[in-house]
Amino acid sequence: MAKERNPIRTFEYTGPIGKHLEAFISEKRAVGFKYSAEAFRLREIDRLCIVLNTPPDSLPRNLVLEWGLKRSHESHKTWQSRQVVMRQLTEYFINHGLDTHLTTIEPLHKEYDFVPYIFSDDEIARIFSAADALKSYTWSPQRQEVLSLLFRILYCCGLRLGEALSLKLKDVDLENGVLTVIDGKNRTDRYIPMSPELTQRCRAFSAKMHQEHTQDSVFLPAPDGGFYSKGSMQYAWSQLLRAANIPRTDNGPRIHDLRHTFSVSCLKNWVRNGKDLNAMLPVLSAYLGHKRLSATGHYLRLTADMYPEVVSVFEANFGGVIPEGDYLHEED
Repeated sequence: MAKERNPIRTFEYTGPIGKHLEAFISEKRAVGFKYSAEAFRLREIDRLCIVLNTPPDSLPRNLVLEWGLKRSHESHKTWQSRQVVMRQLTEYFINHGLDTHLTTIEPLHKEYDFVPYIFSDDEIARIFSAADALKSYTWSPQRQEVLSLLFRILYCCGLRLGEALSLKLKDVDLENGVLTVIDGKNRTDRYIPMSPELTQRCRAFSAKMHQEHTQDSVFLPAPDGGFYSKGSMQYAWSQLLRAANIPRTDNGPRIHDLRHTFSVSCLKNWVRNGKDLNAMLPVLSAYLGHKRLSATGHYLRLTADMYPEVVSVFEANFGGVIPEGDYLHEED
């Protein structure tokens, strides 16, 4: 049986403020928030309360300050996300008349120095060739067909890995060539048009793989018929990069760089074809499922830096919309 798509995570809270943590999550979910990753952070807070032996019904100073310390191994983004959860929790305590030490920690925006890897056309072709030559195993006889199509979808449609793995058969309109991303990042649904070539590949794949499946079947099924996990894709990705002769370091290339490459390629082609980026940028933002147009705008700077030959076109026609400074967050 296929696993539930994007399940909401639940945890048991047994510390001195456990009942308040449960009520806090219930309040968040009642107004439409998933609060899944945050629920995991609250479990960490619950355990820290137990370790520090904090009093019941309280967020004392030592708990808040201990939580606010940046761990040696964590990135600024991870540390910041932890502080957001604590600030929201302290606000909940204040609003409900509970005792709390209101944190003064305000994580500042850090200029993000992450620069994604942008694949060349030749590297993309080599990745696809390597995917077509991937080995299948007795316990995973459809591995090659699934992964060959998966990595094409990621690049050709700019999907996040989780979005592609979560597709069900009913989300893939094989007649009109449109993917429907349900409940993607930022809790949004969106439609993704496919190229005729990719649509045809999806049709051929579905004719072979889904003869006896229902509309709720997973489109890119794991051996058990459920969803592949993101972690299970990392080994295959390493295989692809080795076979494609693309060196890999601790910083990448990563699977998510296929999405970055898609975005930069769109902007590069639009500039070369004289398109009005002021009109096209919102289109790309909606296509990518960005919450803010500024997240998409960072690709303008990256495109100009990666392709110097289009800089003059940028400056002449779109200089005012190219952001200065940092590039973008890893998972944009």
